Amino acid sequence: MHIVNREGLSRDALKHVWFAAMQPVDPDDPRPPYVKIAASIRAAILAGEFEPGTRLPTQNELREFFGVVRSTIGSAIRLLQNEGFVRSVTGSGAYVNSRARIPVAEGEPHPLHGVATFLHEAGHLKNLPRAGWLLLGIRHPESVAEHSLRVGLIGIALAALEGADPGRTAALCLMHDVHETRIGDIPSVGRSYVTTAKPEAVTSHQTAVMPDEVASVLQDLTSEYEDTETLESRLAHDADKIETLMQAREYAAQGHATEPWSDTSIQALRTEAGKQLAQAVVAGDPHGWWLSFASSYHELRAATRARQDQRYPAVEAEPGEQP
Repeated sequence: MHIVNREGLSRDALKHVWFAAMQPVDPDDPRPPYVKIAASIRAAILAGEFEPGTRLPTQNELREFFGVVRSTIGSAIRLLQNEGFVRSVTGSGAYVNSRARIPVAEGEPHPLHGVATFLHEAGHLKNLPRAGWLLLGIRHPESVAEHSLRVGLIGIALAALEGADPGRTAALCLMHDVHETRIGDIPSVGRSYVTTAKPEAVTSHQTAVMPDEVASVLQDLTSEYEDTETLESRLAHDADKIETLMQAREYAAQGHATEPWSDTSIQALRTEAGKQLAQAVVAGDPHGWWLSFASSYHELRAATRARQDQRYPAVEAEPGEQP
């Protein structure tokens, strides 16, 4: 990915980087030229090619690259301004916003519309499978949402053991894969070939139309998790690995060869609490939590019936009445 960084580059070198970041328009695309140009620039912003604060190429440079008249470039820039992706500075040019701000449309939508939209998007994680397990022939692996739920619970436990903030750790765990609604869950074999936008950039655009007080919290969670500088963020990373270890153990009990997942998850652990919990997971039985109920099934059923009989005693029928 060609991250645009202007520092120390000549104008000609900058133009080369800029134009490598954008895609030429497709002449067979039936959309108006200004819409196609805006789409190319928008894609570069969303992919992280143009970092927040970057000044876009001038309208003349964009005209030269896209092969259109200057007024078409102006229309494309205005469209991006209306969407909140760029801002214009008189006498200086157009700059990428640090956080996209889509203006409020006519009709005064609810001020929390952006929050609701984000939560709907997060719900898509329920439809997104954990792709690595597909390599083992597991046809219906758990979803990213299911993974994240247990990561959060593990994070709470680890935080309690380490004396960290359980709430903060759980929040980091819940946010750690939300960006995958847009970039997908890429398995290990794909990571050598695929470069995606940074999670921080994805979260920035996912929270584009939220109130600042909500957007900043979610953006800070993603940044903290990716930086791994706080104890809570390291615990959240360990929670992610321990959940993978637990899932690997559960799939292994079904006959799948999950040793590589187990081994790499254990090796990646950073905290003492994480290492200790991993030892307990490996020493335990994935089915142990319900086996004790199964071994006492008949006794439990008998006890339940006895309680029901005490609570609802049978009434004897009078002579001549049907029981």
